[in-house]
Amino acid sequence: MYETEVKEFPETPLIFVPHRGPYVEIGAAFERLMGSMAQQGLLTGPRRMLGLFYDNPDRVPAEELRSRAAAVADGTEDVAAPLEKMVIPAGPVAVLHYQGPYTGLKEAYGWLHGEWLPKSGREPGDGPEFEEYLNDPQSTPASELLTDIHLPLRA
Repeated sequence: MYETEVKEFPETPLIFVPHRGPYVEIGAAFERLMGSMAQQGLLTGPRRMLGLFYDNPDRVPAEELRSRAAAVADGTEDVAAPLEKMVIPAGPVAVLHYQGPYTGLKEAYGWLHGEWLPKSGREPGDGPEFEEYLNDPQSTPASELLTDIHLPLRA
C-alpha cells in the first residue's frame, strides 16, 4: 500500500528530450537533457525534473517504449535541438508518493493500477503518466529517493 491522493495538476511547460528503449535506461536521456540545457544557457538554477512514460511495458517491447526526460520550464525559453518544448495540461491526477530505489517503481505502478484505481471509482485520463523526482539521485541514497507518480484521471 502506498500513500495516494487526487490533486489538480496545474498546466506545466516542459523542456525535454525524447527517449526510446527500456524505461530503466532513461537516465541517459536525462544526461542529454542536462548537457544540452547547459550548452544552451538554460541551467540557471535548480529545476523540477520529470519523466514521462507513454507505453505499458507489459504490452510493448522494451526497445519500442517511448518516454521523455523533462525539466519544468517557465514557458518563455527558446530551445534548439535536441531540446524540445511541450506543455502538460492542467487536470486531475492521482499522485502516488514513493520512497525507495527506482527499481521498485514497477511494483508501485502495479499497485496504483491494480489496487488503487479499481477501488477509486476513477478512470484514467488522456496523456502520459509521469514521475517527478523530488531529490537528487546522485547525492541521495537509493533507499531515500522520493518520487511522485502521476496518473492523469478523467475529470
